[in-house]
Amino acid sequence: MDNAVKSSADFIDAVQSVLASKDETARKHMFKAAKQAMAMLETPFEAVWRLIMSPHAHSALMSLIKAGVIQEIAKTDSPSSADHLAKVTGADRLLLVRLLRPMNAIGVVKEINQEEYAPTAITKALGLNRALFGGYRVMFSATTRSFVNMPYYLEKTGFKNVEGPLGPFQDAHDTHDNMFSWIMKDPLMTADFNAFITGHAVNRKQWFESFDAEDILIRGTKTDPDATLMVDVGGGEGYDIAMFHKRYPDAPGRLILQDAVDSLEELTPKVERQKHDFFQPQPVKGARCYYFHNILHNWSDADCVKILKNTAGAMTPGYSKLLISEFVLPTSNTPLLPALLDIQMMAILNAMERTEAQYSKLLDAAGLKIAKVWSIGAETEGIVEAVLKT
Repeated sequence: MDNAVKSSADFIDAVQSVLASKDETARKHMFKAAKQAMAMLETPFEAVWRLIMSPHAHSALMSLIKAGVIQEIAKTDSPSSADHLAKVTGADRLLLVRLLRPMNAIGVVKEINQEEYAPTAITKALGLNRALFGGYRVMFSATTRSFVNMPYYLEKTGFKNVEGPLGPFQDAHDTHDNMFSWIMKDPLMTADFNAFITGHAVNRKQWFESFDAEDILIRGTKTDPDATLMVDVGGGEGYDIAMFHKRYPDAPGRLILQDAVDSLEELTPKVERQKHDFFQPQPVKGARCYYFHNILHNWSDADCVKILKNTAGAMTPGYSKLLISEFVLPTSNTPLLPALLDIQMMAILNAMERTEAQYSKLLDAAGLKIAKVWSIGAETEGIVEAVLKT
């Protein structure tokens, strides 16, 4: 027993040392080891009960967010009493105490005295970070019914793979809209979704750091004034293309941001904005690079082939490249994050995350082939580089 206690203390010391070093690679290795240790220590009974109880915490947390409690606790580093929170939010005091109990247990808040709650790093992240706050709120609102409904929908459809315009989301919400159209009908959800997508881009490794962009894209690109270096297809608010320009400000060629929205706010004068629906033929011909970030995983195979064919028709053989920035699933032992993202795509968009072989099949059907897959980690998006078949 004494040895076990000492080993636990040594492990905690090692964790603190890694955190102090600010070595992200070491932190991830330690986190993986901690998860493996938990899996070994947790009994099957405990594991099943954890799964049974996991939705409860989300329900309590979303209730606290809707009441404004998490936002209020996050405002200050000092603890907030249940009386204060009830007064400020107008919520019932006993209700708040009950909802905050599991939040303390999972580290969303910290109860430092009886019914006094201090913020943790998670409280601050949810209450003050617009991207995380918006992401949690919009994904809860848009996806919860779909996830609950999915087993019943699959049973009703004979457990067939989900594809096509109708799926668990449409069945749960009694709509023919896809999730994006459904969200865009609600201004609050639209704002949350846009904040989430932009924030996700900010807090990840830049796509052009996954490979030698200077060698693959810039070297050999045409230098005449009308030549296009990069088209960011379905690029939303344009964070990816703006960061590319910031990293390579002197790269020759036009930079074009395309999206289906009516107007796109200016990020930098260098980036041109163009309204374009990627289900229509690509109007920019002969660009060096056509870039897709998290586009194909939103669509079925049939729709992906349409999108890719529209782009392939604009590409120049031996010159143009198509870059797909998405998860590339391994053929076995898929890590939890991309595995669950695949379930999410199925439940809300009737779509999927894909393996290299599945990307290859899509590209082949559109007259393209994989030149190389650039991977930077099992739980990180990679780059699929594709060119026209010759």
